[in-house]
Amino acid sequence: MGPFRWPMLQNDVDLAKEVVATRPEKPSDWDNIASRLNPIFSLTNGKAVVLKGRSCRERMERLLKKYKADDSAALKRSGTEEEYSELNVLLEDITVFRRDLEEARELEKEVKRKKIEEDEKRGHDMRQAALSGIAGLDEDEDEEDNPPEEKNKTGKKVKQRASKLSAVQMLSDKYERKAELKQKELEIRKMELDLQKRKFEEQTEERKMRFKMEMEERRMMLELLNNKM
Repeated sequence: MGPFRWPMLQNDVDLAKEVVATRPEKPSDWDNIASRLNPIFSLTNGKAVVLKGRSCRERMERLLKKYKADDSAALKRSGTEEEYSELNVLLEDITVFRRDLEEARELEKEVKRKKIEEDEKRGHDMRQAALSGIAGLDEDEDEEDNPPEEKNKTGKKVKQRASKLSAVQMLSDKYERKAELKQKELEIRKMELDLQKRKFEEQTEERKMRFKMEMEERRMMLELLNNKM
């Protein structure tokens, strides 16, 4: 049996409906689409059809390429105007979803990258502050080995030491506050992504049910027509 040639525009519409309903990503997702389309295509084409997940994926990529290139003649072929319009709507849906998904992934990567950079900068600044504080304390201790000539100088050195210690603590507190704020921002972003994911799952389930009903109606109609013949 040779490869399926996708002879009818309705075949492309059915494939696009499956992609919109299930949002395939893994090879197994495409295999599942092929399994669901096989009996439908066998009925509509009047002969046994055995699709592979890879051929479904490659067909969809070609359709999207033609859609983005605005190649209406290649998309329309011998189908009806209604089928062509429906296919365009479905391809637009798939295009927008893929773009939004890519943007969400890039945003997530950017958030992680900024967090890593912030942590590295924080570690560097903390080390520098600690080294500066230790060096300052060593200088104070060296000066304390020699009795001060004036009493007010001793008080001044104590204040300088305290100032150096407090500067390190202030820097530490500053980064702790920034880290807490960053963590809250990440939690809010995660909540937003989770909400989008739940919404997408609900929409996907709704599309699956609608597509299943449409396919069942078409199957029954085709069986009825075959019985009459």
